[in-house]
Amino acid sequence: MTLVTVLDDKAERHPEREALAFMPDIKNGRIEDGLTFGQLAAQARLLAARLVGEGFRPGDRALLLFPAGLDFAIAFFACAYARLVAVPAPLPERSRAGIQRMEGMTADAEPSVVITVDESLDVVRDWADRHGHRLPCVTVSRTAPPPARAVTFEPPEPGDIALLQYTSGSTSEPKGVMISHGGLVSNLDLIHTYLGRKREARVCGWLPLTHDMGLIGQLLYPLYTGGWLLLLPSLEFVKYPYKWLELIDRYQVRQTVAPDFAYELCVRKTSEEQAARLDLSRWEAAFNGAEPIRLRTLEQFAKRFAPAGFRVDAFLPCYGLAEATLIVTGKPCDHPMEKRVVDAEQLARGRFVPVAEGEDGKALVSSGVILRGDVLIVDPETRVPLEDGRVGEIWVTGSSVSGGYWRQEKVNEETFGVRTADGRAGYLRTGDLGVRDGAQLYVTGRMKDVIISNGRNLHPQDLEHAMQEMAEDLTFGSSAVFALEDDNVVAVQEVRPRPQDDLARAASRIKHGLAEQFGVGHTSVVFVRPGAVRKTTSGKTRRSAMRRLFLESGLSPLHMSLAREVSERLTEMRE
Repeated sequence: MTLVTVLDDKAERHPEREALAFMPDIKNGRIEDGLTFGQLAAQARLLAARLVGEGFRPGDRALLLFPAGLDFAIAFFACAYARLVAVPAPLPERSRAGIQRMEGMTADAEPSVVITVDESLDVVRDWADRHGHRLPCVTVSRTAPPPARAVTFEPPEPGDIALLQYTSGSTSEPKGVMISHGGLVSNLDLIHTYLGRKREARVCGWLPLTHDMGLIGQLLYPLYTGGWLLLLPSLEFVKYPYKWLELIDRYQVRQTVAPDFAYELCVRKTSEEQAARLDLSRWEAAFNGAEPIRLRTLEQFAKRFAPAGFRVDAFLPCYGLAEATLIVTGKPCDHPMEKRVVDAEQLARGRFVPVAEGEDGKALVSSGVILRGDVLIVDPETRVPLEDGRVGEIWVTGSSVSGGYWRQEKVNEETFGVRTADGRAGYLRTGDLGVRDGAQLYVTGRMKDVIISNGRNLHPQDLEHAMQEMAEDLTFGSSAVFALEDDNVVAVQEVRPRPQDDLARAASRIKHGLAEQFGVGHTSVVFVRPGAVRKTTSGKTRRSAMRRLFLESGLSPLHMSLAREVSERLTEMRE
């Protein structure tokens, strides 16, 4: 099965059923655009015929540059019909990081065409002209006449590449994950299995469609089930999170897909009185993934919205990554959420040791169980599989795992299809750390982000969460903690501008707090303006990018309190 057979089936059986709706202004609450399954298939076929008629061939890459809206979906399925490889990307930005990322993607993918909409054509052409890209542009037009000659399409094979999903790693050298039609459909079916293979999905979401979670979990999954998606611009949710909840109520939404920060933001921005006015009893599954899942977030959300009928077991914590198409593990729908409180000191030394009830420890939320394929916990140095209760690298295999990164043969050899020390082959090395407790998988962090202090492995998100507790009268935003050499740790924290004396006291409070809680003795604290902490499109903190900016003096800090060794190093680098 492929994306083409999925859409053709739905268009044939339910041509008049609305598949997609778009609300550009969440505050006024009006749906301004919509597509039935029949219209989506027809428009995608018309655009595919134009692409084929203009000489683009199967395997050519098509760069999809779209503002928020439904035309992206038409272009994406047009690529599937024409057997082009879709390359979703954000519209060109003026920022240095945005330019670098766009140039890296374009150089790597070598697209043959850009697909966009008329309203963005000037922006796209300006970017192409400024950077010397001679790329033809094709725009989505729902009023375009059919081609003079009928165009027939040779259907894609399950093994054909459907898209290159670029990861949020280095901005200058992004890696495109090759995701096949078969891998996509397999992963969509796996999501459906976690949800109990129930009736058609009914989703309301705001994640960018350029991100795997937004594209696959939010857009393609409801289409796969014959369901419905109400799409919102991402910034509309950030500005008005309560309005998202109102729409979930109004349109009887059953499923959502979002990272942890979204649910935390809803708690912060919604009063008890507002929550009481909602009816969230029809909300069956709230996927929570793409970043560390905090038990505190889930419990606070469930408490705040319990009067509205929200059930804590509606949360569906999950784990996945683009290299495995999307989902790897998840909590089956209607199953209770699994959590453990473990000895923090033992966890820092690589052991998962639950503490007795009532004792202090680190709370972990399970990312669910394995329903297909296999998940191993492996020592990353020796490649020896580890027993339950030991922390190691997560290795996965299954029908959704990608064939590798586009044109990255050396990296692919080290990452995809690898073999354990005892001879088990065909695994993907995720670079994530985790531990198995029976059937449950607990994700503890990223290998490259781990901070080693006094022989202990500290996870930066734990330090970042602790910093949020130290805000007192300051308004703290996002944070990023990373390590330099010689046990030096840098804590970057967003904060609204305040007098230097206030920031100096807050820096001292953070230093003492991290030393007391985690035994980190050489901490430098840097305060930056809101928005300065780099994030991926799904909300993950880009700690390696923050480390590079810090060392390159690219953060424009409001205040710095540096450890002596770090101050000396920065001075040497400037000289």
